[in-house]
Amino acid sequence: MSWTLGAYWPADPAGFTLTNEGVQGCGIAVLPELRYGGEPHTNYPYCATWESRWGGSTASQDPDVVVVLLDRWELMDRRLDGRWTHVGEPAYDTYLSAQLRRAVDLTASRGARVALLTAPYTRRQERPDGGLWPEDTPARVDAWNRLLTEVAGSHRDRPVVLDLNRVLCPDGAFTWRVGGVQVRSDGLHLTPAGVQRVVAPWLAPQLLRLATT
Repeated sequence: MSWTLGAYWPADPAGFTLTNEGVQGCGIAVLPELRYGGEPHTNYPYCATWESRWGGSTASQDPDVVVVLLDRWELMDRRLDGRWTHVGEPAYDTYLSAQLRRAVDLTASRGARVALLTAPYTRRQERPDGGLWPEDTPARVDAWNRLLTEVAGSHRDRPVVLDLNRVLCPDGAFTWRVGGVQVRSDGLHLTPAGVQRVVAPWLAPQLLRLATT
């Protein structure tokens, strides 16, 4: 999600220079045992090094604003202390909160304003019975977005939460199209038109304001 947001951003963004540091297939949750689409899965080998990548990028680029979009990999079932758990359960929320606080620490370490985007609802794949796998359920997305807001509200660096979910799902449910524009390519990832005609016009002015306040 974050990679497509950066990759499809308008070619000549007015007022700022964009660097896309999104990494496909990774989040900040790195517990190695997880379930994706009902099947056992694991982290990709490069996912566990996210802290060094984020810290290195922040140090080398010295950004004014950092946009963080996390969702898919934080919504999976993962095994913590020997039991399967997920966002919305206290022990796992404690783990995720610590990871998110670390993410804000790193991205704000040189004084950048941090914008945390809420996760939008998704419909990546259906179960054989036509239902949704846990990571696609609105309840998981809502639980993550609540946690995101709670961490932002208590973090010393004052990250700002911007509601991408409301932009991509304006009626409070997953949709393929917004204002006549197809915004999702596969029920999860953004389309070029979705970024350029829906997300960027909403997000760019807010980033410019953050950079100057």
